[in-house]
Amino acid sequence: MERGIEIQTSLAGFFDALLRDALVAERLTLPDPATSYLVQLVTEFAARDALYAHGEKDERGTPALATLYTRAIEAPPYERFNAYRQLGDVALVVAGLFGPHVERRKSVDLRYYADMGSAAYHHAASLARDGFGVVLGHLSSCFNRVIEVLTRLAEKTTLPVRRDVGAMFDRWAMNPESEELTKRLLTMGLVPVTGPAKAA
Repeated sequence: MERGIEIQTSLAGFFDALLRDALVAERLTLPDPATSYLVQLVTEFAARDALYAHGEKDERGTPALATLYTRAIEAPPYERFNAYRQLGDVALVVAGLFGPHVERRKSVDLRYYADMGSAAYHHAASLARDGFGVVLGHLSSCFNRVIEVLTRLAEKTTLPVRRDVGAMFDRWAMNPESEELTKRLLTMGLVPVTGPAKAA
């Protein structure tokens, strides 16, 4: 049976379908509010200038996570939640959708983005006064896996995604439980093995 052409009437609908497919492929189950948040986030950041919307007036390029972190810790209490959430959002979107951009910067890597983003969502969750804290807390706890989900989403678009052996291994090292990444590495002739656990 021939597969018909799927037509999406909205950008959010397009990303919702891609995201749900990526979640299934990664075998990651998220509560509906967390899934909805990710769809909204990716849709919002599809706008050309969304990444720069919270930057300083004369700031150019993607805001540095260290700068966003400084703003968050120095923000007055009533602004701190949004500042930490913005830091987590930027870290997640940049690492998940624009990995090659991160890799071109020699000073930081994807793990830095993952660590900063996870911690930022954790702080935002602790500051939330409603159920939103549960959503951000859940995303914080599986941040590495959500990065992989967004990278899978990016693979279905025109965004540049590295698919060489080194990039695949780096993605697997952040998500060793990913069966799909393990299969890809095996197809490339590599047997991924985790190192010995470090002593506490």
